[in-house]
Amino acid sequence: MRITLAQINFDPEDVEGHVERLKEIISQERGSDLIVFPELILHGHPSQVKPEGFLYRKVKCAIHGASQDIYRHVRQCGARVVLGELKREGDGFLNLATYVDARGAKSYAKTHVHWTENFLPGGRLKVFSTPLGRLGLNICYDSAFSEVWRVLALDGARLVVNISAVPAHFPVPYMRRRMRAAAVFNQYFVVYMNRPGPVFSGGSAVYDPHGDELLALGGGEEITQLELDLGQAEAWREREPIYPNRRPLLYRRVASRNKEIPGPQRERHLKVAG
Repeated sequence: MRITLAQINFDPEDVEGHVERLKEIISQERGSDLIVFPELILHGHPSQVKPEGFLYRKVKCAIHGASQDIYRHVRQCGARVVLGELKREGDGFLNLATYVDARGAKSYAKTHVHWTENFLPGGRLKVFSTPLGRLGLNICYDSAFSEVWRVLALDGARLVVNISAVPAHFPVPYMRRRMRAAAVFNQYFVVYMNRPGPVFSGGSAVYDPHGDELLALGGGEEITQLELDLGQAEAWREREPIYPNRRPLLYRRVASRNKEIPGPQRERHLKVAG
C-alpha cells in the first residue's frame, strides 16, 4: 500500500482557505491507499486560541458542516483519509481521530486527555475494519500508555496511526523512541503524524513491525509518500509468535485501577508533593 503523510498546519486566519487546502491535498493524493493528516487539523487546536472552542465556532461559522464537507469530498475522490477534528458534545468537546472512505466515517475519541487540555475523554479504544485491513487509531498523549498499543494489537490492528499535536519544546527523539517501541512490542506498523512548527515539533515518522524507521520528516510542513507491505506484520508474527504465548493472568496488575507505585518513585512523588 502507498501512504501519504501530510504534515501540515491549521491556518486560523483563513479557515475557508484551509479547508480548501485539505480538499486539494486529498484530490492530489487520491491515488494513495491512505492519506494521514495531524491531530485537530480540521478545527485547529483549542490551546492556540482562547477561549476553548473558539476555533471550532469559527470554522462552523465560516463553513457550516466542515466535517461533512470533507467527508463528501473524500467519497467523491474515492480516497481513504485519517484526520483530526473536534466534535461538540453538550458543553464540551471530543478530540477525534476520524477514518473516512467511500463507505462513510468512523471516529475514535481521545481517551487519555493531557492535563493541559479540557477535552471530554473517550471511553473506548477502537480498531476499524477497512479495505486495507484492521486499522488502529490513537491520539497524541494516548501514545504514552503501552496498554493502549497492546489492546489495539489484540483487537487485530496491523497498522496503527497516531495523530498528534506535540509542542515544539517536547523532544522529537523521545516521541520517535516511543513509536519505535510500540511497533516492536506489538509487531505492527506505526505511523506517527505530528503537526509541524513553529508551535509544534513535526518529526512525523513511520516504523515497521521490526522497529525499523522507514521515514522521518523534519520540523516544517511536508507532504510525502511511502510504500508499505502490511503482510510483513503477519510474516513477523509467524516467525516470532508472541501472542499465542502470552500469559494474561500474570498481567492482571496492569488492569489494577491506579494503585500506588511502590518504592523510590512513590517516595520522590511524596517529596515533590510536600
